[in-house]
Amino acid sequence: MRINIEIGDIEAFIEVAETNSFAKAAGNLNLSQPALSRRIQKLEYELGTLLFDRTTRKVQLSYSGRNFLERAKSIIEAIQTATKTLNEKYTFPSIVKIAAVNTALRNIVFPTIKLFKTKYPNSKIQIIERSANYVVDSVLGGECDFAINFMGLQEPGIEFEPLFEEEYVVVFPKGDELEKKRKIKISDIKGRDFIAVWKGSGSRIYFEDALAKHKETLEWTYEVRHVPNALQMVEQGMGITLAPRLAISKQYEDLSFRPLIDPKVSRVMGLIKRSGRNLSFDSQQLYDLLKQRYLKN
Repeated sequence: MRINIEIGDIEAFIEVAETNSFAKAAGNLNLSQPALSRRIQKLEYELGTLLFDRTTRKVQLSYSGRNFLERAKSIIEAIQTATKTLNEKYTFPSIVKIAAVNTALRNIVFPTIKLFKTKYPNSKIQIIERSANYVVDSVLGGECDFAINFMGLQEPGIEFEPLFEEEYVVVFPKGDELEKKRKIKISDIKGRDFIAVWKGSGSRIYFEDALAKHKETLEWTYEVRHVPNALQMVEQGMGITLAPRLAISKQYEDLSFRPLIDPKVSRVMGLIKRSGRNLSFDSQQLYDLLKQRYLKN
């Protein structure tokens, strides 16, 4: 279905949203108030929702309007960027927007961006840290150009380009009796205080699915929101946890880990973007650099 929305309609919406006044917005845009009202009404009709709650005394964003505002600004920003880059790529700072799960930041995103900046020093990079499900939403909603994630392979409207397989490991304090083992079975850690990440996280979903296939479970003692918090609790001697290998960095000097077997749990990290989307020059260069550094054949 064709949506008949003009750039001027979106600009009018943003101006009213930021001034909370049709009169001020009309003056700033050099439009008459009736002309401005027609633009807003046309945009609301095309979107199928009211963007403002209007009273005789004031105008303010509706729930739908608040949700649409950031998207609207992204649309205008993307058009401005595209216009400027048609003939000259580096007469102004280019902005690359990349989303990533937290466990990919320290060991993948940050070192690659550091290298990227040596090649393209005028670029600006916006890093959007999200949990796995929200990374997918960021890509689909246009909040970022592309992302690094382990979810999205089966998601409609998403292109998933695998990079490498990452295993889950059992993490415990240094000096723990588990250090004597080369690999760890679920039976080795049953009965230990287990620190789990919350049930809605992609990390938790992966290992619970793997355990379920082997008719195994792990009873948790503590539950936290994010993997780094679980690792800090292990450092404090409060228990053990399961974590993706990428999450364990040199900063955790008091931790040890071993591969989990029986069952083995792993996930595939990859690059995701909206299907059929052409990236900007800078975004494509960073995308390709990540492939060059981490694609395992």
